[in-house]
Amino acid sequence: MADEEIQQPRLDSWDDFAGDWIKAEFIPKVPATLMCISVTGLIMDDKTRLVALVEYNERQWKFDLNKTNQAFLRANGISAPSQIVGKQLIVEKTKVRNPSTNAQVDSLVITSIK
Repeated sequence: MADEEIQQPRLDSWDDFAGDWIKAEFIPKVPATLMCISVTGLIMDDKTRLVALVEYNERQWKFDLNKTNQAFLRANGISAPSQIVGKQLIVEKTKVRNPSTNAQVDSLVITSIK
């Protein structure tokens, strides 16, 4: 381990502490474009979640394709999750209820695909 250089987070920005998941608060202006790089299924909390790896502002993020976004994709001709790879996902902000806290929070919803 002594020969390996350990990557230290930058302290001149909050960027290295934002985590891997894109959140509505990270997008100051909508509509915004997320470029889909790949799609995968992740098992989290004993449930399979559909997750897209997207690029936004020159950074890669995980984007949870929740039931609302999945329904939008199906209704707009996307017959399989793999079909969004290479597509631009246009997102807006919407209010949703956080089931853990029962508070209204901002969420990202896909409004078009290019």
